[in-house]
Amino acid sequence: MQNSQKIEQSQPQDNKFLGTIKVGKLLRMFSIPCVLSLIIQALYNIVDQIFIGNASYLPLGNTATGIVYPLTVIVLALGLFLGDGTAATISINQGKNQTEDTHKSVGTGLTIGLIVSIVLVAVSYIFCEPILKFFGARGEASIFLADAKEYSTWIIAGFPIFLLACVMNPIVRADGSPKFAMLAMAIGAIVNIILDPIFIFVANMGMTGAALATFIGQLITFALNALYFIKSKNFKLKMKSFKPDFKLLGTSLKLGISSFLTQLAIVIISVVNNILLGALFVATVQNAIGIFTVVFKVFGIVISVAIGVTSGGQPILGYNYGAKKYDRVKDTFKIILIVTIIIGVIATILFEFCPAALLAMFGYSTKRGYTLAEIQFGINAFRIYLGFILLTCVTKAVSIFFQAIGHPVKASLVAMLRDVIFLIPLAVVLPFISTSAFLWSAPISDVLTTIVASVYLILFFKSIKSV
Repeated sequence: MQNSQKIEQSQPQDNKFLGTIKVGKLLRMFSIPCVLSLIIQALYNIVDQIFIGNASYLPLGNTATGIVYPLTVIVLALGLFLGDGTAATISINQGKNQTEDTHKSVGTGLTIGLIVSIVLVAVSYIFCEPILKFFGARGEASIFLADAKEYSTWIIAGFPIFLLACVMNPIVRADGSPKFAMLAMAIGAIVNIILDPIFIFVANMGMTGAALATFIGQLITFALNALYFIKSKNFKLKMKSFKPDFKLLGTSLKLGISSFLTQLAIVIISVVNNILLGALFVATVQNAIGIFTVVFKVFGIVISVAIGVTSGGQPILGYNYGAKKYDRVKDTFKIILIVTIIIGVIATILFEFCPAALLAMFGYSTKRGYTLAEIQFGINAFRIYLGFILLTCVTKAVSIFFQAIGHPVKASLVAMLRDVIFLIPLAVVLPFISTSAFLWSAPISDVLTTIVASVYLILFFKSIKSV
């Protein structure tokens, strides 16, 4: 940790050290804070689930948050579209020693982010009920609509600060300050964790309390990131920086498309799953949507770790690819791949052997009145649906790798293969075989996507070997 502090402090004006210091040391410096940042970001939603699930007066709460969840992921997707794209642009240009337009790229991302977030707030408030019904609060699941509307009020109000924080955080990391990016996320999340039990249990504010705690946490994260931009290392924002430059925006969006599609895929999966779960299971397993939401968010924590390792390495990969130091690119990705595989193995063991304990954390147990059918559904979801999470982690890493080195088409295709091209059709078709076959849509998709991603990787490394 002391070495990473010295590196960070000794490079106030440029990131040339990304091309000289051992990649293992650099990855520890960048990836650990990035992993923690993304885990913390995931905690904003999952902490609400834990406290709501253990509040006996909110029996439908987790299902209600599951219905609102796709809406929050849309905001996250747009924030990372701009933020990750701008960060990748900054790193590649630093490797090429082309940094004169960095401040314009950053300012453009922030301006567009603000405009988009305001539009989202207006649309979400005006069409709140139709949106929530589309996301799953209809038919048998319509009983969850009132709680979902209550929860969404403050969540929607926080869209501008949430989206802009998502734009800022990757840029702060690319600017050479990964620990600050992590702390900004951590402080906001800690505030959320403290306020959740106060608002839910002490103030008895229910779903509104959970959403308000999230709003305040996001506001603090946004404020800290905004303060960083006053004294950033490698660029200085001026008033003219915020005038949108659509050429620079186009470059950033090309590099951010993989992050956007990855998150958009989560939205699509969440909506399709909510609709299918409502049709297939709610009549027999009333809380199927809520239970699956918990499973999906635990899955999100693991994926955040895997994505964080590669995203943390993004400045290293982008800089060295831009500088044509291909051996360092290979060495960096090799370490990323090994760590990602270890993460996947640990997650697999946890999901296969401890699913009941994970469900109990969120209040789902027979002791709290849930049926054996509901608990067994959750156990099967962990063991089958997330059975090949190791492969999911690897393919996510491959997608972000291609994004980091400026190959948006490959990055986007790998990102979409698992979550949309394969998984969605399988999720719709497999229930015709049997209802439980729905859970096999994910592992089958993981295998097929891994085959394609492996081919892309082999061809890419062969191409740079011949250069």
